[in-house]
This record gives sequence, C-alpha cells and structure tokens, in this order.
Amino acid sequence: MDWRRVLFIAISAVILLGSFWYLYDFASRSDLRDYIGDEVWYVPASRNVLHRLGVDLHYVNETTNSAGINVIFSNTSVRIKYQYDVEKIALRYNATYEMEYLKFPGVYFEIPVDKVDGFLNALSAEIPADAYYVVPGYRYPDKENIQNYLNTEHPFLGKDIIMLGMLVEDKPINWRLPGIIAFVLIGVLVVLATYRISGSYLAALIALIFTVADPTLEATAVTAMLDIHVALFVALFTTLLVYERKKSSAFAVGLAAAAKLSGVFGYPVLLVKAFKGERKLTGFLLTIAVFPALGFLLPNLIAVKVVGFEKWLDDFLGSFRWHLSNKGGHPAASPVWEWFINRKAFPFHYNPNIFAQTDPFLLLSMVLFILALPWLYRRRGKLLIPYGVFWSTVGFFVLQYLLGGTTQFSFYATVLVPPAAIVMGVALKELLRWEAFTDSLWLYIEWLFEVKDRIRLRLGR
Repeated sequence: MDWRRVLFIAISAVILLGSFWYLYDFASRSDLRDYIGDEVWYVPASRNVLHRLGVDLHYVNETTNSAGINVIFSNTSVRIKYQYDVEKIALRYNATYEMEYLKFPGVYFEIPVDKVDGFLNALSAEIPADAYYVVPGYRYPDKENIQNYLNTEHPFLGKDIIMLGMLVEDKPINWRLPGIIAFVLIGVLVVLATYRISGSYLAALIALIFTVADPTLEATAVTAMLDIHVALFVALFTTLLVYERKKSSAFAVGLAAAAKLSGVFGYPVLLVKAFKGERKLTGFLLTIAVFPALGFLLPNLIAVKVVGFEKWLDDFLGSFRWHLSNKGGHPAASPVWEWFINRKAFPFHYNPNIFAQTDPFLLLSMVLFILALPWLYRRRGKLLIPYGVFWSTVGFFVLQYLLGGTTQFSFYATVLVPPAAIVMGVALKELLRWEAFTDSLWLYIEWLFEVKDRIRLRLGR
C-alpha cells in the first residue's frame, strides 16, 4: 500500500468535505433566507422557465407549515379589480402570510399545506381564468416585470443547474446547493490536473488550498449565480486538455460557454492544441467546431423550447451588443486589471458580509511566473495549458473592455481561479529553487540574441 497516496487522498477529502460543510452551513443561515446578489435575476428566470414548461415548484415555510403561492394578475387594471377578492379567498383558507408586490401586478401568499388545494380550487371557481395565473414556490423579488424575466442575455446552462436544486424545493439553500457542489468539484478537478502535470502530491495540495481558500470562489459558491458554474466547466475543460482528451475538452469548453460566454475565453488554447495534435481534417474540425458547438447548444435547448429558436437566436445575437456596452456608473465596477489587486470587491450581501474579493497573491503570481516560465516549461511542459487558459481569458476580458464592455465586476474573476490555482500548485513546488529564475533569465537572453541574429540575417539578405 502506498501510504503517501492514502494520506494525500485522506487530506484532500477532509479539506473538500470540510469546505462543503462550511459553505452549506453558511448558505443556510437564517439571515440569508432571501435573495442575495444577482440571485434576484437568475432564480426568478429559472422559476419562470420551469413555469412555462409546466413544472410546478413548491416551497413550504417550516415554521407555519404553509406553502408559498404567487398569484400573478394579467395586468394592473385586472389586479385593481380582483386583488381584494383574491385576498378574501386567501383569508378564508387561513393564509399565514401575504406580501403585495409593488412593481408588478401580483401578490404572494403562504397557505397552510392542507388547504392549498381548496385555495386553488376557490380561485379557479371565483376569479376569471384569464385574469391571473398561479406560480407555486418561493416569493419573487419585487422587481419590475420580474414575473416575465428569462435572462436570455446569458446562455442557459447555469440556470439549468440552478433549476435542479429548485426542483427539490424552491427555497434559498436549494438554489445555492448546486454552486456549493460545483465548488467541491472544482477542487477535485484542480487536484487531478495539478497532479497530472507535476506528479507531486504536495503540488496538488497547494493548488487545492488556493482553490478552497479563494474568496471569489467562496462568495460565488454560496450565491445562486452563473460564475461558479462557468468556473466549474473551465476547470473541466482545462483538466481534460491536461489529460490530452482534446475532443472531450472541446465539448467542455462549449459547456463553459453555455454557462456564460466568458467560459469560451480559453478556447485559443484548444485551437493551438488542435493545430499541433490533429493530423486529419475531420478530427481537427470535430475538435475546433463540432464538439464546442454541441456543448454550447445542447444546454440551451430548454430556452429554445420556451421561447422558440428564432427568438432565442435573436436574443443571443443581440446579447453581444449588451455585453459590449457600458451599463452606467456602477459604484462597484472594476475592470479586469483591478482584479489583480482586489481594487473593488463586489458586495453581494451585508450583515453577513458576502463580497466577491479577489486574491491578489494568486493573480499577481501569474504575472511573476512569466519571469520563470521558460524554466518551468522545460520541467513541466503541460503547465502551459492552465497558464494559457488564464492569460487567454484575461486577454478576452481586456478586449471586451476595449470594445465597449467597460462595466466589469470582480466576481467575473471567478473563472480565473481554477487555472491559476493549478499553475500556483505546480509552480510553487518547482520554484522552491533560485535557479528557476536565474536559468530563466539566461534563457530569455539567449532567446533575444537568437531573435536579434535572425533579424540581422534577414536584413543582410
């Protein structure tokens, strides 16, 4: 028995399980049983999509054993006409809670579980069918037109995953559970990729610690948003590339883009690998086009079914204008270069505080490692894969900014954490030697002289 491997697996399992429990316990807090951060957009969009698919969610307030029911009126004038009648019916069936929405025509009730059927039957008997519809589940945030919002400016995989938790029960911890699971899976993938590159348990543990301790990753894991799921599929894409599974990694980069378009920013690394490794045109096209397209399109079929292909395509193409536009003077806006120094953390929630803070040590190390990159490449050539994914992603964020998408936020940096943590684990293990930097300096000098000699030869001709 290899006791080092057993110890490594045991330590990794303890770290991952401990992280899961900590995040789950935090996300379950009584003072977080409401929408936090951009959950106010993604969760209602998920609920609305499920409703349009004919899926009835449910939410039960355990304190009162009452089920959540949203009654949405067809318009404001209908609301004025019938809301009082609906409220009288709710009182008749012992409603334990009522919240009137101010920014859209609706009202939320909590009805004792054993009286829900009676309440719904009374509504259908006493209120015209075209005057309202019912959305069972948790209450909506009070936002304008939120009852119709589908978030089609982003692809759908992230919301598909959020829906899985909502299908169990439509309540905050279930919205967040998929993100917490994604956090753990990212840790597993980072460990696998780091060990594959370095062959070192120490390097893999270093990478895992940087992953689970990352404040951006933690904040997005306990908030039902898209970025933690983008990071998961970027980690999967990177790991599969490290394992030389080019076609699988091509599908994974499509999945990353299907969670959020920034997931495709590491695609140039796949393109380079395909140019070098695919000798047949068929294999090359499968890798660079077919599998990424499948990975992107399949998770979006739910959205296509809800809004129709033409509407989905129009919204998708129109979203590029939205992504490349300035969204106004948001006080927490932070361009990509400010993420490296944690210039502006994005606040998801106050008391308890949940801020998307970046880790300057991790991100600035990616700059520092440029000095030792030739030496690192000679020792661990596959390190260029996560390093390339990191800088390719940074480069596309810079390009987005230059093209007009100047409203960027610190939580966008979530996608950078998995490749950066892999590089950190490998590099720190290797760079515990001064010659890594001195040898790299000489290699850079030799390379510069080679370039200079080639230029002279060409000019001499």
